[in-house]
Amino acid sequence: MALTFFAEGLPVPAKTALFDLKTFWIISDNGTFLQHCCARGFRTRSLSQIEQLPAQSLIFSFCNDAARQTFELAKNTPRKQSIFCAVHVFEASVESALYGLDLILKSDFDDSLHKQHLILDLLDTYKQFFLTGTHTQARVSILKQSTPYAMIKEDIDSNCIHSVAEFFEVHYAHMNMHTPCPFLFNGHLKISGILTVLRKQQVPPDNDLRKALECLSQEVSYRTAILRIKNNTVTSFKVNDIEHKELLKRAAGPRSLKLTEFAVGVNGAIGPFIDYRMNSQMNEGISGVHVALGDGSSGYHIDFLSPGVTFSPFQG
Repeated sequence: MALTFFAEGLPVPAKTALFDLKTFWIISDNGTFLQHCCARGFRTRSLSQIEQLPAQSLIFSFCNDAARQTFELAKNTPRKQSIFCAVHVFEASVESALYGLDLILKSDFDDSLHKQHLILDLLDTYKQFFLTGTHTQARVSILKQSTPYAMIKEDIDSNCIHSVAEFFEVHYAHMNMHTPCPFLFNGHLKISGILTVLRKQQVPPDNDLRKALECLSQEVSYRTAILRIKNNTVTSFKVNDIEHKELLKRAAGPRSLKLTEFAVGVNGAIGPFIDYRMNSQMNEGISGVHVALGDGSSGYHIDFLSPGVTFSPFQG
């Protein structure tokens, strides 16, 4: 059995079997963003003006304090269905938040959770997989007893708050470098976009590094980019035949060029609308696979997005 995750045609309506997102309240700490949402017909509330979360809400945080406040409110809200969007750890701009909101509305939550279930079934049966596609050929092995991070419909009830990313990917993370990595990756991927996250800002900030990564992201969005990996270590990242491995090594910090994540994305509905120039959390759920360097704290966490990949078990 193989799962092929190509972009899937036309947009889906906001209403799915799980959520009618048009009925959700939009909560945020950014007044300008809330004004835009109100103009689009959404019910909105400022994060600073509520003592509990509404029964159903989409929450967009623009700073760390807002994120902490959100989860404190969640503790005090006995019944809620909340989707949390951490805008601040990617790009804390109104433009990015509105772009993320648009992709959320175009996403098919029901279909994405169904695909996660299919992937979990494969991972229960097989431990080695081929990845194939345009300029892509790789093999990934999963360590026995490793547990993937995933979400299924049973995780959605009347008392939950989940990061929006959880709805759209099955992934393995290796954030503790002193423990065995749950996967082994070898091969090469065509990369359509990258995302960068830095949860703990450096003091003083390295603005040159930040600008270099922003330029790299723009280059990747419209040039041919190939990522090569051997035994979980990036050996090359060429964009338009120009090597950028040293920039990645510098940005990832102590984790260097070792992979920290392997994921299968399942959000096929956003394919026709995705903009890889945007440093948005919604992009990483695009159907296909992605791998990442860094942990986002001691250095940047950098996702490499490879859409349109066939994910097939090795049955030999």
